[in-house]
Amino acid sequence: MTKTNKLLLCALSCGLVSFIGNVSAAEDTVLFKVHDIVPVKNADGNVVSCDIGATFYNRTANEIKNASLNLVWTDEVIGEAINQEERSAKEAQRANRRNTPRYNTASYTDKSIVLKLRLPPLKSYQQITLKSKVNTNRCFLLLNDMEIDVLNCGNSSGDKNTKSPSFVQSNCDGLFTYISPASPEYYNDFQAISVAEQTAQEDTLLQSKKDALNSAYQDALKQLDEVNKTLDGTVE
Repeated sequence: MTKTNKLLLCALSCGLVSFIGNVSAAEDTVLFKVHDIVPVKNADGNVVSCDIGATFYNRTANEIKNASLNLVWTDEVIGEAINQEERSAKEAQRANRRNTPRYNTASYTDKSIVLKLRLPPLKSYQQITLKSKVNTNRCFLLLNDMEIDVLNCGNSSGDKNTKSPSFVQSNCDGLFTYISPASPEYYNDFQAISVAEQTAQEDTLLQSKKDALNSAYQDALKQLDEVNKTLDGTVE
């Protein structure tokens, strides 16, 4: 094996180590998406709830047991209306005048939509789909980004302290990753790595090859320079 090939092999090996490290880091999460949102109407034709599906893919090396989380969608329009009405009521109270608002939005709707999900045991690299229902007439909001409030994320290690808020907080941060409809990955079954991560890893490997070739080229120039110096000394 030539010295150039050894350098190339070494660089590719370093790139492979980096590649494996990136994969390991990328797998430490549970991907999930909300899909198949169907409005449910009552006898009067009014939407009263939304049937949904939620798919989870465990990309961690551990089995996830007893996991539960709240998904919270905030309605910015309704929220601003309620906030404005509250501000108006406070201003009227400070001015010592009777406040008879025309609307009281908070009396019939909330700023946020909340869905509590309890997951069945989810083995490592297993994908499951749950069916659930959200009691709201604003089904369109369920395709938006949401706040993820993880209540518990016990795993197969048998930890006994999962009831401690500090334990839950330290072990659940970043465990669940929401995939929105804006991501190409949303429209397929989840894979071990996402399209973006695969592209990044391929770019890393390609850059490693380029660096190896450049290093080999620079080494060849140095060797040629040494040969030239030797020839110059012989001529003298």
